Amino acid sequence: MNLNDARKSISEHVKDLIDQCPHCGAKSHIEAQWNECHKYRNGDAEFYVIFRCRPCRKLILKTLYFEQNRYSQQENLTMRGWKDTFPMILDEHLGPDEKEHVPTEVLEDYEEALRCKSVGADKASCAMFRRALQSALVLLGAKAKENLISQIDSLYSLPADIRDWSHQIRIFGNWGAHPDQDQLKNVDRDDVLEVHDFFSKFLVYTFIMPAKVRASRERREARTQPENDSGSEA
Repeated sequence: MNLNDARKSISEHVKDLIDQCPHCGAKSHIEAQWNECHKYRNGDAEFYVIFRCRPCRKLILKTLYFEQNRYSQQENLTMRGWKDTFPMILDEHLGPDEKEHVPTEVLEDYEEALRCKSVGADKASCAMFRRALQSALVLLGAKAKENLISQIDSLYSLPADIRDWSHQIRIFGNWGAHPDQDQLKNVDRDDVLEVHDFFSKFLVYTFIMPAKVRASRERREARTQPENDSGSEA
């Protein structure tokens, strides 16, 4: 197809999609609002399509890529599919409603770690995940001046599996005062993924699940409490 055909196809068929909104986290209909394209020197074309999420009404930008046939002298495009989404979905582990139960100082470091992870800044991401973990441990009762592993080991309220997992993550060694002691020199993508997976589960166990259990208990107690007799005397 040529560029005009591609533009017509998008206008006719990409009216709405079912996708996960990066703003509210809902998997729902997103409605196309506008599109424009960029033609590359090699003949490829990339369309920029703006959608609006039906539930939260916020805007989402998605890019749709078309590849030029390298053996054709004429414009001959083949759709290769959706390429990027902005804003990016930074966290596939925890939803917005779950993060409401995480203390602010921990959440701020956690989300900064996610932003670093999204742009491939692996060392910075791991450092921020580790900082967020230490903040959480101190809030849970660990001594602030101890190293990370000692802080984890000191909290006997944590399951043994969580403490053992922390020992298996290479970058959770002693956090040294000098660059050659922080064990971040050889951090790779797998380390970032493992630390993210570990810490999100840690947050679920330590902050999110207890808050949900308390809320559930309060709802049950509210339903079982007898209503005040409006006719009785004070």
